[in-house]
Amino acid sequence: MKNLALLLSISLLFVFGSCQQEKSASTAPDAKKDPSAHLAKAKAASTNPDAANATGGKVNWINITDLESKMKTDKRPVLVDLYTDWCGWCKRMDKATFQHPQVADYVNDNFWAVKFNAETKDDINFKGDTYKFVQSGRRGSNMLSRKLILGDAPSGRMGYPTIAFLDENMDRINAFPGYKDAHNFDEIAHYIKEGKYKDQTLAQYQQTFDSPIPPAPPRKSSNKRKPNANAKKAVQGQKGQSIQVQGQNGAKTITITPDMIQNGKINIGPDQMKQMQQQQQQGK
Repeated sequence: MKNLALLLSISLLFVFGSCQQEKSASTAPDAKKDPSAHLAKAKAASTNPDAANATGGKVNWINITDLESKMKTDKRPVLVDLYTDWCGWCKRMDKATFQHPQVADYVNDNFWAVKFNAETKDDINFKGDTYKFVQSGRRGSNMLSRKLILGDAPSGRMGYPTIAFLDENMDRINAFPGYKDAHNFDEIAHYIKEGKYKDQTLAQYQQTFDSPIPPAPPRKSSNKRKPNANAKKAVQGQKGQSIQVQGQNGAKTITITPDMIQNGKINIGPDQMKQMQQQQQQGK
């Protein structure tokens, strides 16, 4: 039998999902807001020398430790972007949302914007209290980040990114976990700045507010599943030859059969996996 040069591709399939908050269908009596003020001339972009984790965006970020001094001369609501170094969605929000010109202009005009690493191990002095880093499992968090995200709740899930808002007295208003595109963030920012959180839910406000930033187009769905790169291995072999396959659960030895070969490639499907298990049991 002629030797065949075959490429073995084994795909261990995973289903990736994400939890998204959906708008409710409730309504509110308020009329739609005229967005013309939101289209005012943009401020010149600048990099604050005190900025925390500056990412090159147009939002003028400041450090949490400088917030109290800023508030003494200019009281305004506060936006706190809680992120971590390993958070991919945080990086995406930096690029797709906070670098959006209309978002940056509105934030710079109406908020103090704070970039805060939720896992900083530095002691943070805020409003007369000192907040320390607390180890929890493999990671941990600074206790100020827990206060900003969870409020007065004794426990809860810490997710990133989370956008927390404070009032002019630096008291927590609310926190909104998860990635927000420019359109969704614009709704939240206006909801807070206009004080509508005092008598409306965000879902009610969203029914009446017409953001000038269009919603992001829906992501194209795909039935293709992402293969596990660690489960791919190129081999040379022939029908009837025993080969060793390295997968997530360790090395497996199987025998190549004609039904495994599809379009010049070896394909290990459910039937072949069952055969492999039977071969292993017979070999015991």
